[in-house]
Amino acid sequence: MRRLLLLAFIWGWSFLFIKVAVEGMTPTAVAASRIALGAIALLVVLRVRHESLPRSRTFWRHAAVSATFANILPFTMLAWGEERITSALTSVLNASTPLFTAVAAFVYLKQRLDRRDVFGLLIGLAGVAVAAGLGGADVADSSIAGSLAAVAAGACYGFAFTYASKHQMGVSPLVAATGQLTAGAVLMAPVGIGTSVVEGIDLEPHRILAVVLLGAIGTGVAYLLYYRIVADLGPTTTSLVTYIIPVVAVAVGVALLDETFHVRVVIGGAMIIVGIALVQRRLRLPGRTAVVPASTGG
Repeated sequence: MRRLLLLAFIWGWSFLFIKVAVEGMTPTAVAASRIALGAIALLVVLRVRHESLPRSRTFWRHAAVSATFANILPFTMLAWGEERITSALTSVLNASTPLFTAVAAFVYLKQRLDRRDVFGLLIGLAGVAVAAGLGGADVADSSIAGSLAAVAAGACYGFAFTYASKHQMGVSPLVAATGQLTAGAVLMAPVGIGTSVVEGIDLEPHRILAVVLLGAIGTGVAYLLYYRIVADLGPTTTSLVTYIIPVVAVAVGVALLDETFHVRVVIGGAMIIVGIALVQRRLRLPGRTAVVPASTGG
């Protein structure tokens, strides 16, 4: 539990770092930078522990797929989204990750979804709509796009959780995380550099600090911790970290970034949590007995 809390604290602050970094960098440059810095941090740890990365094509193929769905796509979409919506709202919408983990487990691992699961998914998705303010007078088209980007990032994470449980549990957490980020850095570097050349870059000291913390701690250390928790508890249980991340991110965003606090974000977030709890079998419907939360891997 302590490791889940630590991971939630790290990733909760990451939304603030993204918001600060994307003010002077393109979304793809932010994504490429944090992936590269995370890879460097883990490569150093790997070297200190006298471990090496496998050379097999199978390992690198799985690493590339995981990097695409756990790093490249969601990191880019979160940064792009935070150009349009607050870091607090981004974190709440991204908390839908466990819902998409359940869907991915159903599609990819052929796990069954019963009536309770479907009901939970519907409540969770309704919570996403409430938090995003769909139908509200204060939401412009651009913020809807930003909200959709945050939700899409959650969908990518959901698939990544499930994919890792099936294909990357045969190697150590450190090796798996380092290989994933290394593959991501190689794939994303040309894109990040290219967009920076075309659109420009404005690095001030506080933005550089945000990117470094986002990469080394929010990506490198966090993904090592994430892989260890997935190996011990499974992807669905690990995704419970998203219960806590929005609490940290909303508090930090309101306190340090002076972001506007909306009650709908809390209401929508609560609906998402109820939906997740139903999907992960932590609540019971009338006439149903409670069961142990399901895990998509161990």
